[in-house]
Amino acid sequence: MTRRKFLKYAAIGGITAGVVGLGALSTLGYVRRSAEPPPPWEFAPGVVDYSKVPERVLTGPTPNVLKVAQWYDYWPGSFLTDFETYMQQQFGMNITVQVDIYTSNEELFEWISLGGKKYDVLFPTNHIVDNIKKGGFLYNLNLGWIPNYANMWSDFIKVPHGSDNPDNLDQRLDPSPTGGQMLSTVSVPYFFGTTGIAFRVDKIPKADVEAIGLDFFTMSSYTPSNGWPTVTLRNNMRMLEDQRDVFTFGFKKAGQLWQKSQGIPFSPYIDDHTDTAGVPWKGTQWTSNETTPDRINAMSSWLFQARPNLFDFNSTQDTPSLIAGIAVLNQAWSGDITYAQRPDQNNPQPADYVVPYQGSRWWQDNATIHTASRNLWLAHQFINFIHNVDTPWQENQLLARWNLYPTPNKACFDWLVTHPFPNGYNMTDDDRLYPNLLAPDVWARCDLPRDVGTYTLLNEYNPLWFDLTSV
Repeated sequence: MTRRKFLKYAAIGGITAGVVGLGALSTLGYVRRSAEPPPPWEFAPGVVDYSKVPERVLTGPTPNVLKVAQWYDYWPGSFLTDFETYMQQQFGMNITVQVDIYTSNEELFEWISLGGKKYDVLFPTNHIVDNIKKGGFLYNLNLGWIPNYANMWSDFIKVPHGSDNPDNLDQRLDPSPTGGQMLSTVSVPYFFGTTGIAFRVDKIPKADVEAIGLDFFTMSSYTPSNGWPTVTLRNNMRMLEDQRDVFTFGFKKAGQLWQKSQGIPFSPYIDDHTDTAGVPWKGTQWTSNETTPDRINAMSSWLFQARPNLFDFNSTQDTPSLIAGIAVLNQAWSGDITYAQRPDQNNPQPADYVVPYQGSRWWQDNATIHTASRNLWLAHQFINFIHNVDTPWQENQLLARWNLYPTPNKACFDWLVTHPFPNGYNMTDDDRLYPNLLAPDVWARCDLPRDVGTYTLLNEYNPLWFDLTSV
């Protein structure tokens, strides 16, 4: 499909270039992986017979080069040189890792679809995994080549398993090379987090942010309850350049307003929940995956009320603008604000983070193998290396302590428990990073985004996102 033809369909769908729209077009057959001859070990689209893939052999047109697409600022350069050294010492292979950095799932999807870029390993967010596996862009994995998968904390990150689960994200039913079907794993967790509100603690007290939550975004100014000077909010707030994160805030606030209109006591939970104080709550809050027109309209209405107060939608300046004092309060990802605040250092920055009391979402970034890869064994070695915890290659510890995102690797977590930073800060004691362990009521009011279906994407979500971000 040409870019010109894509833009025609995008205009019909109300989008310019975005992964959600592209994912929808993939499922409709407009955007799929390139139609080049499959390698001999691919017996069905996106399905590998690993008995035909050579082990401990570098393959493909550039066998000594591993090509990776990754989010910005998600690992230190030493991690890549560690892997290159490991491959030389362990297998006598001289390899180089080449990395392209993207700043959004939208950018990644355009690279591998319209852009035709070819990679070995990709790191999409969980709901994007679901979209691109449907479009034929991901291979099934050989877990026998990823022994460190055993380090995953299976009940730690509750990504649903089982192909019959509508929320299933990391597995699918594939044809089996011996006949019938097999349950394939298509992604391995990398790191995870929540979406919430980051703010300047020298401008707005944390207690105020916890009490007001999402309502800040419809305020042009605010006078703190402790008598601090009034702060101007208009043009000093941002939301992320991420459709599903922004819509989540809209759905949660609209859900609160709907409960009030129905005379229902407010609940931030989508399922019945008994909190840590023993108080029972009904599961009456809206999810981040609503599809009915009335709920989408209500979400849209609130977001357009908030839009005049926002400086922009931006996923790279959400935390830097806070630290620089340009912004007062932004939508942000939990690990990003922790990394910006630097609690592991002696002079942390004046910023903090809360999940709004109305609710939000959690998400997970994942390691996957692109169907353009012709170096499958090496790609598996790289994914396995990410979750290594044993000396001398304590790589998951390196990654977790560098980017300050919570790890789904239990072996790494157990190590972190006994290894605080020199200033005494311990990631495993930070409830902003590990609410599932330390703040279960906060965790329970975060739900998991999933595929909302082609019709809703093309006819509801995409036109709304285009209008909202084009104001």
